Amino acid sequence: MSKSKKYKERRQNEKQNKRAKKFPLKSILFMVIVIAIFGSALYLVMSKSASLDPVDKDAIKMTITMAGFEPNIIRAKTGETVTVNLINPDTSMHTDGGGVHNFLLSAGLANVDVTVGPESQKVFTFTPTQPGEYHWYCDSCCGGKENPSMHGTLIVA
Repeated sequence: MSKSKKYKERRQNEKQNKRAKKFPLKSILFMVIVIAIFGSALYLVMSKSASLDPVDKDAIKMTITMAGFEPNIIRAKTGETVTVNLINPDTSMHTDGGGVHNFLLSAGLANVDVTVGPESQKVFTFTPTQPGEYHWYCDSCCGGKENPSMHGTLIVA
């Protein structure tokens, strides 16, 4: 075999060896990046859900999302204070209203109008003065009062 042919073969083998060495490094780097991205996403999700634990453990925990209020029925007694911890897990990227929701209850009681921003919560109280059924709704987004899922009922005995 001639010297030039041997040289060419050696050069070709060296190039293949370099490629083989680069491939594991690229694979490892890719996996590290993927793990870092998923780890960061998991951390963000877990820290957000933890921050939306109710601040008042004795209050009625109520979540409001685009799907409506949960729970959507509150039972109370005349003259007894009702404390609600209203939690809004929706983000500011909410397509309607910028993620803001509210709890609006006015018929037959003193006006209760509480607005809670995206990914936040508020605790509020009110005292029903008369027995009956009263309806609350979210009027800041999602179709407002006309949206059937954005309603709830207060039953006062």
